[in-house]
Amino acid sequence: MLSKRFDKKWDCVILTHDQFGKIPQSPEIQQEIFQTELDSVEENLCILENQTGKAASKRMRRGLEVRKNNLEVKLETLSEQIKNRTDDTVDYKLMGIDHLFVDESHQFKNLMFTTRHDRVAGLGNPEGSQRAMNMLFALRTMQERKDKDLCATFLSGTTISNSLTELYLLFKYLRPKELEKQEIRSFDAWAAIFAKKTTDFEFSVTNQIVAKERFRYFIKVPELAAFYNEITDFRTAKDIGIDRPEKKEILHNIPPTPQQEAFIGKLMQFANTGDATILGRPPLSENEEKAKMLIATDYARKMALDMRMISPAYDDHVDNKASHCAAKVAEYYNKYDAQKGTQFVFSDLGTYKPNEWNPYSEIKRKLVEDHGIPAHEIRFIQEAKTEKSRKAMIEAMNEGRIRVLFGSTSMLGTGVNAQKRAVALHHCDIPWVRHEVA
Repeated sequence: MLSKRFDKKWDCVILTHDQFGKIPQSPEIQQEIFQTELDSVEENLCILENQTGKAASKRMRRGLEVRKNNLEVKLETLSEQIKNRTDDTVDYKLMGIDHLFVDESHQFKNLMFTTRHDRVAGLGNPEGSQRAMNMLFALRTMQERKDKDLCATFLSGTTISNSLTELYLLFKYLRPKELEKQEIRSFDAWAAIFAKKTTDFEFSVTNQIVAKERFRYFIKVPELAAFYNEITDFRTAKDIGIDRPEKKEILHNIPPTPQQEAFIGKLMQFANTGDATILGRPPLSENEEKAKMLIATDYARKMALDMRMISPAYDDHVDNKASHCAAKVAEYYNKYDAQKGTQFVFSDLGTYKPNEWNPYSEIKRKLVEDHGIPAHEIRFIQEAKTEKSRKAMIEAMNEGRIRVLFGSTSMLGTGVNAQKRAVALHHCDIPWVRHEVA
């Protein structure tokens, strides 16, 4: 709830990311930012008009034109919003916040950017996310009021994790005035100075050799490092003396079941042809056609976890991942029973839902029925609906009353101090970010 009284001065207000995202942002700031993005798109279109051949492909021009139309609609909507605004509207600009401390700032890395390099792999999604845009609106509000860069402290253990664009977007968030001073108004301008694009041959997901363009090298590294160091301070675990055990990573190679083997063949055909009926789904729409490989990846992840994630028509199998995971959890349970050793099981797919089949409940069923582990010692973090019940569950883990705890990256992987008796951590699917529980 936002108060309309501003006579009280607060030193600090602590919010979750979701709560912060619900604060209305200034329409004027949004209008200004979208206008800047539109100017960048129009500049790129002008450049394309003066180019010929491959550099000025119809696909590239069409993508920029769609982007331009979308931005024009947003600007028109904001103009109407400003025109019809009432005097009692409270937004971020009126709240007087002058600095943000953003923990787990990597969750805001998917910020909008404009590029002509639409065929270059590994750049991420230029459309960005609403969460990241809200952060940009808030930062620009404070930066304009103070007439300076920064106005925020980003805290993260994975500041740059997936793509080269993430480094540029940090500067876009925190150093807009310095970028303008260096006449860097877009990702393409930044990449032209600090990155080198090359074309190399790679294996595709269908095992074909294809040419892929990527930004593979940084250039002018001393200048880029100096620019980055102006806003960065880092500490390693060794620097701050964190007391933690040495981790031992074990990769379990589980051969595919006969059903998975057959489905892998179907996925290969789908990736080659785009014929979705091979997977038992309707033909792809125009938008889905653009995301064909994302659809294939999603099916592959579900298939690898459990074929019943694809369809309930599939059966359980003695050699599927749930069976192997349950056997491994039971092995550690018995090995460290005297110490009441605890274990975490992570999966971002098929998370727990009561009264509905899911891999979490399936692994628990196998642990109870096949390995004799008491059901009350196996819990799901999704069962903790309140902060009080969540704390009670964490306390029970630390005391060894709960021995196995299931959860997703977002709910169990960050800020959960339940590791006092932890002996193992199991990933049922590929984790996207690091976990901090152990």
